[in-house]
Amino acid sequence: MFYDGAHVLWDNRRLRAPGVVLGEIRYGPGGFCGPRIQRDFQLVILHSGNCRLSVGTEPRELRIGWAALLRPGGRERFQFSPAAETHHTWCALSPARVPADLRRRLSGAPPLAACSDTFRHLHAAAFKLALPVNESARHVVLDVALCLFREYVNMSRAGGAVSRHMAPVHAALRHMEEHFGESDCLAGAHRAAGVSRNALIYKFRDEMKLTPARHLWRLRVERGVALLGETGLTVAEIAARCGFRNPFHFSRLVRRAQGACPREVRRRAWGAG
Repeated sequence: MFYDGAHVLWDNRRLRAPGVVLGEIRYGPGGFCGPRIQRDFQLVILHSGNCRLSVGTEPRELRIGWAALLRPGGRERFQFSPAAETHHTWCALSPARVPADLRRRLSGAPPLAACSDTFRHLHAAAFKLALPVNESARHVVLDVALCLFREYVNMSRAGGAVSRHMAPVHAALRHMEEHFGESDCLAGAHRAAGVSRNALIYKFRDEMKLTPARHLWRLRVERGVALLGETGLTVAEIAARCGFRNPFHFSRLVRRAQGACPREVRRRAWGAG
């Protein structure tokens, strides 16, 4: 078994519970991993770059916005992009932790499936758990891992309802949801999508009926309105957290979306008038 550690850029987050590991890693250009023998049921999700995976003699190409299912006993080798950084995450589940009914379903599931919205939200929620993981959180890690594998089965049964055409859009959406408050969020979403700017705009309009930029501003307003009702942060603090350059821009878009200024939105949410 061989691993190319020289091309690993960082490995900064691992969530562990008995029989469960969720991890995140980046490989530099030309990085690879393996060959190795898989011991667990594992899901690998690609976020940027590209990955060619071989299991035995079977080649697979993992695309951004898709997940790969690996089963115990397979001999695997990963070859990452020769020209760009590759970022992927994974969820590994010990066979002893997999219920019999889920194991049967996984045995018949395809090796690749496009990530659904539910899968992406579950995955993002798992990586938001605080470190170090305490005893109570370990149960959450296990439950989320099982949900991810069950949703994988659900995604594969949908017969690729999230098509290759839609996968870049879902990769961009995931980036926006996790980085909406950052000034370069839109540029990062274009990189995460793995397609040209114009191609992403076309695909976004086709699926979402609006441009990536308009979706990002709508997302920022929605998150800002939620913070108005759920926190005591000032309007200026909320605007800054949600990626607005100034509170006046935030207030204008909130008024357009809600028909009221931020302070009135907060009073309504808190039941004061």
